[in-house]
Amino acid sequence: MALLSTTAILLRSYPFSETSQILRFYSDSHGVLAAMAKGVRRSGGKRGGALRTFSEGILSVGFRDNRDLQTFREFSTTRTRPGLGTDPVRLAAASVLGELILQHAEGEGNPLLFASLGRGMDRMESAHRNRLLSDLLVHLWSLIQGLGFGPVVHECVQCGSGFSEGEMGRFDFSAGGLRCHSCQESTQGPRMGPVARAQLHSLLDGRPPEELTKPLTHLRVASDFVTYHISGGTPLRSMAVLGDLIARENA
Repeated sequence: MALLSTTAILLRSYPFSETSQILRFYSDSHGVLAAMAKGVRRSGGKRGGALRTFSEGILSVGFRDNRDLQTFREFSTTRTRPGLGTDPVRLAAASVLGELILQHAEGEGNPLLFASLGRGMDRMESAHRNRLLSDLLVHLWSLIQGLGFGPVVHECVQCGSGFSEGEMGRFDFSAGGLRCHSCQESTQGPRMGPVARAQLHSLLDGRPPEELTKPLTHLRVASDFVTYHISGGTPLRSMAVLGDLIARENA
């Protein structure tokens, strides 16, 4: 068994016994890593005291190829992101990013995707509350594209024609993009006019609009896209939690 040390973000933990946990990390060198952490629920210190979800640091495990569950040695944190734990909406937004990675990322290193996830977690902690959904959408679409997916929005996904200035398109989730007016007869997805399309372009380019129109609609579009293309037809559970929290705040 080799000793592996890698930069990682703790995305989820599960109790295994009264003293042990199963931990799931995303690492820059080996992608998703799951580890059995024996005794951490009673040990404290470096082994157990800093196991805060979404914290980032240097993970050490006893590693064997072709093994689903590695042996946890130590996790020395460099970023704990405590602000996520003080606000349930921020925590739910970070959970959306983490669940997306756990749903589809593989056991191979992807430093660019790891860095994108880290930036997203940082932003969920620091973003102004009024811009949290806009910033979440920017980082969510960034991860979706980093996983090799992304909607076709600059032209019709069916016929390839561009959109006229005032044209009303419609999102076809199964096809993975927008249909023009001529091709949307049998499509049941949400309609997107020029303002919504321009804002979606901006989000995909990593630029949150100054004032995002109907942010919950944009969130549903991203959620449905993930459901169709990444999470195997099942919506992200954290997305439902986030939606419920926002609905309660707006009630």
